Amino acid sequence: MLTMLQTLPNAASQAIAAAAAAQSGATAPSARTFWMPPGASTIAPGVDLTLEVINWICYFFFAIIVALMVYFVAKYRHRRGERFRTEFPHHNTPLEIGWSVLPTLIVIGIFVVGFRSYLDIYTAPKNAFDIKVTAQKWGWTFQYPNGAQSDDLYVPAGKPVRLVLRSSDVLHSLYIPDFRVKRDVVPGRYSYMWFQCDHPTGLPAAEVRDPNAKTVAGPLDASQRHALFCTEYCGTGHSKMNRYVYVLDETTFGEWMTKQAQWIDEIPEEELYFKAGPKLFQRCVQCHSLDGVNGIGPSWKGIVERVKGYPMVGEGKKYATYQDYIRTSILAPGDYVVPPYANAMPTFKGQLNDKAIDALIGYMEHLDDFDPKTGKYLKAPAAK
Repeated sequence: MLTMLQTLPNAASQAIAAAAAAQSGATAPSARTFWMPPGASTIAPGVDLTLEVINWICYFFFAIIVALMVYFVAKYRHRRGERFRTEFPHHNTPLEIGWSVLPTLIVIGIFVVGFRSYLDIYTAPKNAFDIKVTAQKWGWTFQYPNGAQSDDLYVPAGKPVRLVLRSSDVLHSLYIPDFRVKRDVVPGRYSYMWFQCDHPTGLPAAEVRDPNAKTVAGPLDASQRHALFCTEYCGTGHSKMNRYVYVLDETTFGEWMTKQAQWIDEIPEEELYFKAGPKLFQRCVQCHSLDGVNGIGPSWKGIVERVKGYPMVGEGKKYATYQDYIRTSILAPGDYVVPPYANAMPTFKGQLNDKAIDALIGYMEHLDDFDPKTGKYLKAPAAK
């Protein structure tokens, strides 16, 4: 019964998404082709047209060149007993004009088709909905105008969306294949990309496939249609920057954004560690484990006792309590780097408030209550 109740909001969201698409009259995303995934943005047709034009030009000339090559090899092959031919034409004006003018016209045609798509891709509409995107090793943070944050990207359907991109450490690159958009994210610079998807996917179910799991298993949720990748190698955790894009109708998106901005504030203090902790840990799982296996950073197993033994932690020392040390490590990770690890952790200042940090500290204090492989709470209350 509990599982059924948990799936009802998602089923309703899927139904609303389908109704919104039907009411708007939006055509379905373009079908997958041999070369390209389904095209689900308004930009996709122009990009696909450019690719198709170039491909068919290549197919045409490939066929002609191979056919002529086979023909000439057969016709002018050397036969036993014949002398080698030595005479050859020295000049052919029509041929030379043809192989100069025709390729020029073809290249101009490709430029015209491609440049129109280029202008569409790089010119965001004035009424675009802005979402701030921060890339860091190894994850994404998407921040919305009302302060809400998410690890996956949620966007409104039928409205242009502009992503304001920045990196907090090294070079990254955000790529959404179904939307035909890709942009490098360069440290110390802002870059922009925009798209519009008219096809709502609905909200994800309570339990969905994790694209960054060691073994990715299980079917995709109906809402997990559009994948998001980092396509610039950024270190050992590069392959763990896979996320999804969820497209919501206007009403559902507004409700989601309001709820997302307040979700942690609605959790009682005594329940923070098991309700908010696992969700917040998803931002840390790329570098830290719960089972004692060290990765990019130290495992969280036994972390509280380890921190208590650090020489700078204790009464009268730099950090009076282990909570002070953990808080500083989250907000200013370079303040003290645990040997032999590198100073690779990005700061979460401005991304996690005091309540979120309290939830993570509580999570660390109660790790025995969680599955060390999945991070899920093992003492969930029984269904009523």
